[in-house]
Amino acid sequence: MAKPLIIPVYFQQKPMIKNRILVLLFFVVVFTVSYGQNGRILSRTPFRWQNYDTLKRRIGVKQARVWVLKPKYNYVNKVTLEELFYESDGLKVKAYLASPKKIVEGGNPVVIYNRGGNREFGSLNEYKMIFILARVASWGYTVVASQYRGTDGGEGMEEFGGSDVNDILNLFPLIEDLPNTNATKIGMYGWSRGGMMTYLTLMKTDRIKAAVVGGALSDLQLMDDSRGGEMGEYVFSELIPGYATDKERVIRERSAVYHADKLCKTTPILLLHGTADWRVVPESSLKMALAMQKEKVPYRLVMFEGGDHGLNEYEEEVDKMVKNWFHKYLVQEASLPNLIPHGK
Repeated sequence: MAKPLIIPVYFQQKPMIKNRILVLLFFVVVFTVSYGQNGRILSRTPFRWQNYDTLKRRIGVKQARVWVLKPKYNYVNKVTLEELFYESDGLKVKAYLASPKKIVEGGNPVVIYNRGGNREFGSLNEYKMIFILARVASWGYTVVASQYRGTDGGEGMEEFGGSDVNDILNLFPLIEDLPNTNATKIGMYGWSRGGMMTYLTLMKTDRIKAAVVGGALSDLQLMDDSRGGEMGEYVFSELIPGYATDKERVIRERSAVYHADKLCKTTPILLLHGTADWRVVPESSLKMALAMQKEKVPYRLVMFEGGDHGLNEYEEEVDKMVKNWFHKYLVQEASLPNLIPHGK
């Protein structure tokens, strides 16, 4: 990609010359925004998790005036944690990065984590960095997660499954530029709204070798109805362009249950959901599984009896399932299942 010309601006020039320079500068700016390099890392800094006092007390203990990790969280010592800003559609977007210190031959496989919530609610923070990203990275994966545009210092405004899906797609060139990673082995992990973002991403790319979604949103109208209309009033109407004038269309566009035929059929998906989930009702994953069954999309559905939205009652079991799923398809490179009815 050609680099834009650098035009110096001399503020002491005569008005006519100054105006010409400003016009030229305008076109340079337009050129730069239009042809910016998606995925380009703009800044990269260490994640200073040790500065969070509440977090330190949760995962560590003080010994001889020094904070040390509790045995359960020793995996944090196996990874490097960073924050970065990258370019997405000409916008500066925040992301988190967790990398294993142990590098395997050919580079470590990658997991893209898609956060839930909207705006600052549910955004990536020190807790998600430690309890989700760092933990998955300790399994041997480079983990990268976008905050989506408009959050945590990022530019623009998210659209709850609109143009912000590009913030995920634009992680692919970023991953390709990261050292010690294998960009041919990419998995995706999304929870809640992040599950919706995962589905929408899988409609646009076949590069994901395996996906896991938990408490995933697949039907926005069902979610709004089950929560008394609060999602439509306080989230959809504020974030989704066109919601006020064409509600049915924009809601349906983001509801993967109606577009299972567009999902990549070479990406096996593990669906996890709690039967006591009130944020995203269990029917969301049940309906999605039926839609994928009809379209012969490879999937496995696990419903956890009495599980809440985060499946906190089943933390260890969930971790084991997620770890095994990624290991099977990203590390062992298992063949896709035979979806044609067969057997005796």
